[in-house]
Amino acid sequence: MRLVSANLALVVCAALLVGCATQPSYVVGDRWFKVSTNTEPVIILGIDDRDTVQRRTLVDPGPRVIRVQAMPVPGAPNELGQLTVDVKPCFTYYIVAERPNRLTAAFTPKVDYAAPLGGCDPKSDKG
Repeated sequence: MRLVSANLALVVCAALLVGCATQPSYVVGDRWFKVSTNTEPVIILGIDDRDTVQRRTLVDPGPRVIRVQAMPVPGAPNELGQLTVDVKPCFTYYIVAERPNRLTAAFTPKVDYAAPLGGCDPKSDKG
């Protein structure tokens, strides 16, 4: 019983600390606009100096350097890229690779869309 109470206290403290933090955002390597034929999902390799393997990565607001890998093209080496995004609080940023055609290995990473997070208010002062 004491272990359950201690764990519950830790969870409550962690929730309170998160509430005082800056409102976060997310970065995902997926397309928002599904009909575009010249974009495709990417793998998020890292944000700033932090590596990641998550499909949906939590990120603090501010200018961030996002490193990505595009899906391989047959017969070509894996292409890597990066872009700088000025991340605003309470958004999900959808990052894609844009290629001139499906056979070209070179790509340009870009933000496909920035969707507001429901239930998140960047103007609220919780701290």
